[in-house]
Amino acid sequence: MTPTTDKTTDVVGDEAIGRTYDYVIAGAGSAGCTLAARLAEDPEVTVCLVEAGGSGRSLWSRMPAGNGFLFGNPRFDWGFHSLPQASLNGRCLYYPRGKGVGGTSLMNGMIYMRGTAADYDRWRQKGLPGWSYGEVLPYFRRSAGAAHRTGDPYHGTGGPLKLTPAGNYDRLNEIFVEAAQQAGNPANDDFNGARQRGVGRLDVKVWNGRRQSVGEAYLLRCPANLTVLTRSHVRAVTLQGRRARGLQLGTREIHAAREVILSLGSFGSPQVLMLSGIGPAEHLREQGIAVANDLPGVGTRLYDHPQMPVKFGLTDARLSMSRYQRLDRAVMMGLQYLLCKKGPGAAPFWSSALFHSLRDRDNPELEVYMTPMCVKEEAAPWEWSAESIFNIGNVIMTRGKTAIPGIQFDIVLNRPASHGTLRLASADPLAPPRIDPQWFSDPRDMADLVAGIKHMRDIMAQPAFAGIAGPELVPGSQARSDEDLAEAVRNHVSTGHHPVATCAMGGEHDPLAVLDHQLRVRGLEGLRVVDASAFPDQIGGNTNAPAIMLAEKAADMILGRPPLPAEDPREQLQ
Repeated sequence: MTPTTDKTTDVVGDEAIGRTYDYVIAGAGSAGCTLAARLAEDPEVTVCLVEAGGSGRSLWSRMPAGNGFLFGNPRFDWGFHSLPQASLNGRCLYYPRGKGVGGTSLMNGMIYMRGTAADYDRWRQKGLPGWSYGEVLPYFRRSAGAAHRTGDPYHGTGGPLKLTPAGNYDRLNEIFVEAAQQAGNPANDDFNGARQRGVGRLDVKVWNGRRQSVGEAYLLRCPANLTVLTRSHVRAVTLQGRRARGLQLGTREIHAAREVILSLGSFGSPQVLMLSGIGPAEHLREQGIAVANDLPGVGTRLYDHPQMPVKFGLTDARLSMSRYQRLDRAVMMGLQYLLCKKGPGAAPFWSSALFHSLRDRDNPELEVYMTPMCVKEEAAPWEWSAESIFNIGNVIMTRGKTAIPGIQFDIVLNRPASHGTLRLASADPLAPPRIDPQWFSDPRDMADLVAGIKHMRDIMAQPAFAGIAGPELVPGSQARSDEDLAEAVRNHVSTGHHPVATCAMGGEHDPLAVLDHQLRVRGLEGLRVVDASAFPDQIGGNTNAPAIMLAEKAADMILGRPPLPAEDPREQLQ
């Protein structure tokens, strides 16, 4: 057994620079932490995990309700913004992305969601052997520790990523679930099981009151053959001919004897590839970068989930979790968490969801989260002041913004037809990339979101909400026509935080494929990309669990281990 240390290291300095490791991984996000831990299970290899941020350790990154302190904080958040979007009336989208060991899992919504079986069968049909649902399910199971689902063939119970039923499942959540069923949606107690469609309680990545970031889940005890090098910004991949030899960290280098793996996410991985001369040749030349490998697909297919908020007031403000903004209640919530790891602060504020089918019963087009308060999605850096201390509940719950009593539905478009691009702003490795999502370039996407708004209005009109539902706040009752609703989408839609496919896997005949089915960069040796940028397209659900699955599967590929035996519980039902 590989020896371990008690916690992840936070190495800052030159002790790892110039050394040669078997595997060098750029990026300690969800995929990078998972991959590093699994590779280091082989005691015969050495692994170096390189991260631009710090350790990720903080009260606020461990307290499920504490991520309001992380959004907009440059210590934890890259704080990207898109280019102005003509389809959004010139608005720029705020893209929070996690910085530190754990990556965006330090600050995400902790929802555990895989997508549908058809998503992965589609990957296989695109010419990617090994990626069908039956072949990826064993890796989902290996990663997960869902003790409450013992004996279920769709779930694992011994994995490092601990899952529990969402903790703040209160009366308002029960009313929503009842009303959604009254509007024609079936009940569903497991969105990751036999079917996705329906309404019910979420599974979340929380254990004993602590957020299960991937750093917490996989690297709480760090193997002795794994070096975690933090506060080290990756500038480029070092190439020798057609082979990757290491990473450039400013004027310093770190070397890989076997492979270099990029796990920098859907923005960072394509950016570093292009800075290394790997990408669309014309764009690289425009930036003054010598072309090492002309791969036109790098950064060319950026998919994301547009997310439209629909907000209603409540006749009884006591049902809304906005009540915890008040100073005395915020203090009590904080003390209860600090002393007992219990209470509303020990769980996400969202506990139930709906997958609604417009056309395809097996692959719902819309995912809807219910939040028992109305908030606004934007960056809000927090500063110490007398006013901020008095309103500390606002900081914890809504990133410094004031929530109002109400109920908010965030309608997520699962598989948008529209996609955009990721390009370099310059050859400066520290310059943020140019993010251009190009939402609604395909009009079908807008039509589906408009249909989703209408369905949420129908749910709020059901008997379960009688005497409880207040006025519609967004889009507002004055928005009646489809064009009115489309204009509301343009003014209010935000990211669902799920960018993918900027370094997509693809079959041999896909001219925009960046990676082969084993995640190897085409045309080069010793270089792979292992993160959500490798997805060949968008899936119908949150992308964190699939990114972890992908890294679990990649570890077996890289170490030359046979894949886990395929198993598809659906076949037992036929």
